[in-house]
Amino acid sequence: MFYILPSSKKQSKMKGSQQSMPHTGFFETKAQKLVRCFSVGDDLLPVFRRFKNAFWESLEYWVLPPAVQKRIKERSLVLSPLLGIALVDSPTPKYNFGWEDECEGVKLRDFWVQDIKNLTKKLLEDKVVILFVGKKEASLLDLSTASKVITFEYYKANKKVKNPMPHRAYTLRYIAEKNLNISNLFKINFYDYTVESIQEKGRYINVLLKSEGRYI
Repeated sequence: MFYILPSSKKQSKMKGSQQSMPHTGFFETKAQKLVRCFSVGDDLLPVFRRFKNAFWESLEYWVLPPAVQKRIKERSLVLSPLLGIALVDSPTPKYNFGWEDECEGVKLRDFWVQDIKNLTKKLLEDKVVILFVGKKEASLLDLSTASKVITFEYYKANKKVKNPMPHRAYTLRYIAEKNLNISNLFKINFYDYTVESIQEKGRYINVLLKSEGRYI
């Protein structure tokens, strides 16, 4: 099982290390071009500390029990306009650009897309893949070899949630904490959200969660 986690343009200014940290081993040489192109600094934090959007702040990886952290770390790939693909604890400097920004006239989406597709086609082969990203980032992936692809929709008081990043984070936390597999998705719940339906079409599974609207 693999979890695909989102990038974050909002990032922490927290001081980190300027020494060597564990790395992804994926696209470091290519990422160095972007470091030079955007004059990125060398103050490093792990992804789970650097990224600060609603998904990562709601995930609160750093407070999770070690066993849960281990599951998320071992099963996750993180999309990054700087690194292409990273791990949850990959060292990353602060940067303020996204997929639509350009380096030497090339959008970063185009800069990375083929590398990301080639790698994910290999890594996700015969795996159950759970997407915690939106459609734009999902389009960077090659999911053709995955055995199953799982997505989530959230409804608050019968209205579709427009910004589901916190909801995706709480879903990931529950899955990792309970160590759920594909046959136990109906158990997912957080706040007053529960699974309303699970719709399967070929390799694709969509899980719909609803709440009464008391919380998020």
